[in-house]
Amino acid sequence: MVGLGPRKPPSRKGSMADVPKDLLQTMKRLEELFTVPQAKLKEITDHFVTELEKGLSKEGGSIPMIPTWVMNFPDGEETGTYLALDMGGTNLRVCEVSLSQEKGEFDIIQSKYRMPQELKTGSADELWEYIADCLQQFVEYHHEGEDVKSLPLGFTFSYPASQDFIDHGVLQRWTKGFDIDGVEGKDVVPPFAAALKERGVPINVTALVNDTTGTLIASAYTDPRMKIGCIFGTGCNAAYMEDCGSIPKLDHLNLNPKDLMGINCEWGAFDNEHKVLPRTKYDIIIDKESPRPGQQSFEKMIAGLYLGEVFRLVVLDLHDDPHCHMFEGQDVSKLKKPYTMDSSFLATIEE
Repeated sequence: MVGLGPRKPPSRKGSMADVPKDLLQTMKRLEELFTVPQAKLKEITDHFVTELEKGLSKEGGSIPMIPTWVMNFPDGEETGTYLALDMGGTNLRVCEVSLSQEKGEFDIIQSKYRMPQELKTGSADELWEYIADCLQQFVEYHHEGEDVKSLPLGFTFSYPASQDFIDHGVLQRWTKGFDIDGVEGKDVVPPFAAALKERGVPINVTALVNDTTGTLIASAYTDPRMKIGCIFGTGCNAAYMEDCGSIPKLDHLNLNPKDLMGINCEWGAFDNEHKVLPRTKYDIIIDKESPRPGQQSFEKMIAGLYLGEVFRLVVLDLHDDPHCHMFEGQDVSKLKKPYTMDSSFLATIEE
């Protein structure tokens, strides 16, 4: 008798011998289309570094490299209770964080609210009113019966905003599928604060930060080795601490060159000029049909908001290809609607 040992799990590799030749050719073509050669990667990397440096210069570049006025790391000794509001591209999250006497320790309670799709192209008033309603609901639930005087709030605003003060920010442009009139070029804090005041919500906005900056600082509270905060979600971006002496566009402020300055890179805008990134026809379609064509080129090629859409376009292309019989006779009507294929489905397929 043989095979008395534990059974091996079935191989997921399968055999390529039984795969139709036309399908093999299609797979090879797609693999080549989405593979970036090493030499091209080096070219992209070199250009990326150049653009990061250019963004810190007085002339600027396609990557904004925005000073955040967060000018130090926490040391883990901070204490107190604070609210945090995270406005991302998919969800709105409200947290109450209590920093304890123990170094680097904290307690947190949080609630998550779905960001309605209609808000992304609605009015500015509707946006701020919805966020204020969520905060009011959170405070009333967690502080019922309490005489709350004023709660400090850190507002994580995950969109490019120019800042001269840590508690204010002028929106440069919407990203992540948002396109709300009357907000770009204006400070986002006053209308938000007005919506809170109108509802009598006892909250004071003390800081406006990008989600990457928030990730950097919050992580540094528990791990002093933290050097860079990255977001790979609906969008893609990073923040880090730079020496003020290495930021030429701040020379006129005569800051101590050894002082630190948090920099929100906003690198989703990398290569908006289409010089080095190898865009496929699917990337071009996504950009052309987006609310802001020509903007956030890098982000549109790699971020979670768009990866499912790339896959949807590929599947439809294969379905319509007379030389590919992979989806022959299949009903793809539900895939005709843009953005019906969520990127999370791709991870599920991979599993």
